[in-house]
Amino acid sequence: MPNLVKRSAECEILVVDDEEVICTLFKSTLGDLYRVFTCGTGKEALALVDEHDFDVVIADLNLPDIEGIDVLRAARKKDDFTELLVITGYASLESAAHAIEIGVSSYLTKPISLTDLKIQVEKSIATRLFHLKSIMLMKNSDFIAPDIKGHLYDITSLFHFSRKLMLSLEIPEVMRVILDEINTRMNTLYSIIAVHCHELNEIHVMPRVGIMRLDQARQSILDNWASFDFFEKESFENGDVALTLYSGRQGEPFPMETVTPVIIQLSVMNKTIGSLLLFGPKDFAPSADEFQFLYVFTSFVSSIIEHSCIDMHAKLQARSDGLTGIANHRSFHESLAREIARADRGGTVFGLILMDIDDFKKINDTHGHLVGDAVIRNLVERVLCMVRRADTFARYGGEEFGLILPDTALEGTQTLASRICKEIAATPYAAPKASIHYSVSIGLSMYNGKQPRPKDALIENADKALYKSKADGKSRISVS
Repeated sequence: MPNLVKRSAECEILVVDDEEVICTLFKSTLGDLYRVFTCGTGKEALALVDEHDFDVVIADLNLPDIEGIDVLRAARKKDDFTELLVITGYASLESAAHAIEIGVSSYLTKPISLTDLKIQVEKSIATRLFHLKSIMLMKNSDFIAPDIKGHLYDITSLFHFSRKLMLSLEIPEVMRVILDEINTRMNTLYSIIAVHCHELNEIHVMPRVGIMRLDQARQSILDNWASFDFFEKESFENGDVALTLYSGRQGEPFPMETVTPVIIQLSVMNKTIGSLLLFGPKDFAPSADEFQFLYVFTSFVSSIIEHSCIDMHAKLQARSDGLTGIANHRSFHESLAREIARADRGGTVFGLILMDIDDFKKINDTHGHLVGDAVIRNLVERVLCMVRRADTFARYGGEEFGLILPDTALEGTQTLASRICKEIAATPYAAPKASIHYSVSIGLSMYNGKQPRPKDALIENADKALYKSKADGKSRISVS
């Protein structure tokens, strides 16, 4: 058991990173304030975790021998209140989900900012000391009245929950954290959150343990449709309302029972933004105190959900092309950088296609800019019907477009490029006053994670191939 009465200077911090310069930086920056230990491998880190009662553990996600997340998990297993921080050069939803699950409080991204480092560690130390004081108080809880003890437990639970929730504003992760928390706290069979907020129409379902089938989730929603009346039933049945199904914690397979849910509205400033439905066993009946907790809980999470929806909407606007709704130039470069990083890590390949509408100026000059915009939208609609959900289709600029094809070899990239080229040329756009025949020229280039190269070099190669297609007569594909 760690010492429950301690000063900041007595706190011990473990830094795990295989870059010696990072360890040196952390030790020189924090060494005068705390007791700092450093190491470069997961094996060394696990040995140190066994020997010490660390107050804060900071680990890189990518270590040479084991995953950094395993080091953090070991530290949390030893002490539920050890503060955990992640060092990473990238942040994916998947890594964030695993990190939040074990209680990571924040990310430190490379290159490390010394100011951010100090602030994050100071917050972690302060939270650690807060926890230790809480433990000391609970150790003396025999002298506290049961109702006060329960209230202190609720406050502590909400504090822990809020820290997990604040790590990510991504809607799927926010919902996963909320559903997992309420399932665990209320001992439900499963829970559902429906959200209708800022153009977001989604339903999220999670069993407390095990796995729930998609057809079970859909039937449960339809059986309780009165709780989802802010959606059009036809829209849900047609798949226009997104449905996300999460796995629960490890345990026995999910038992499907016909039960009446406990329903709590989600609202912000008297405006309903959704519903939370709790499904328990047949005798499931929250107490008055549990209902009070639920009302406080939903008041808290409603604001977080609305904030996440606003954040998502703003990001979509910032990264979407106003005319077509697909990714814009900025988003294209961000997606390409992520795909290059993923290919480098896994040694995989992907294809990059650049395409340009042939003689687009002539279309504008002959038919006007409104028709020209309509042609661009027509192209986008037709290409979107040919690509996969995992592909990134973006308006690169003007009448030029980019297409990123993850995990696609040269043959697959050429096949898609050829199909786009032929189908666009084969069918004219039916404008109000004329049928407009148009075509696209395409240039493509391949990226191999086993032979890394700069992003700009990849784009330049695809661009050269595109101009070769133009020079060779248009409406064709070239490879560089």
